[in-house]
Amino acid sequence: MALSVERLGESFVARIGGIDFSRDQDDATWAEVRQAWFDHRVLSFPDQHIAEPQLLDFSRHFGPLEEHVLSQYHHPAFPEILMLSTVVEAGAPKGLADAGSYWHSDVSYKAEPSRASALYAIEVPDEGGDTLFCDMVAAYEALPDEMQARLEGLRAVHSYAYRNRLQVDTVGIRKGLTAAQQQQTPDVVHPVVRTQPETGRKALFVNPGFTVRILGISDDESEALKRTLFEHCLQDRFCFRYRWQAGDLLTWDNAVTMHCATVTELPPGTRRTMWRTVIGGDVPI
Repeated sequence: MALSVERLGESFVARIGGIDFSRDQDDATWAEVRQAWFDHRVLSFPDQHIAEPQLLDFSRHFGPLEEHVLSQYHHPAFPEILMLSTVVEAGAPKGLADAGSYWHSDVSYKAEPSRASALYAIEVPDEGGDTLFCDMVAAYEALPDEMQARLEGLRAVHSYAYRNRLQVDTVGIRKGLTAAQQQQTPDVVHPVVRTQPETGRKALFVNPGFTVRILGISDDESEALKRTLFEHCLQDRFCFRYRWQAGDLLTWDNAVTMHCATVTELPPGTRRTMWRTVIGGDVPI
């Protein structure tokens, strides 16, 4: 069966049919998948029935896998898979319960941020637990010319320690970073606007989750500019709400999108479990 590509509304998200990742795919099929990824930014593959090795194989077709710094939430047999779960078993959390519950681009706090992520739905509620996505290319291209000129050459600090402290203080689910985890995640600096390597299109590369300061301007100017950019990006016209079903497999391009989980809005006791992989990238330019 040939692949089908269905754009979801007027969005940058596409549903891909006619493919079963429990089976091996040929090079031509993978080329179609990658082209769809560049064309749409977020891809959904519904009704997949895969085990951990198939998820890892799928993910490696987008780049090398990385292990998340929060090793206590790794899959017990496959450390490249981060367990995201609200479920508690035998008094211990099955996974990271508040993962991604803020707008962010995955691992933008590293010198070489994640290029792509994959997320596979094991167990989801009938309602809620959606993931929100934002098209950072469209957001950049909609900026006035004078704002694009102002952003040219600006760089910003991204910090995982900053976000972790906020999660500990405000959500109260996770613990603080260990000394070793802090050493693995020093603050880094990235361009405010980056270029998607394959298409040459520019995208905003700042996010409320990890971007703490824009360099070269005063603290007050930095806060004001961040606020302006985030309010611009999060307009409805740039955003999409993805409603999960069990068996959904998603992948997205972290160079040109940001996203936010709504898991902390779920009623206590709601069960939601996902497997997530992080695909490595290059230094943003």
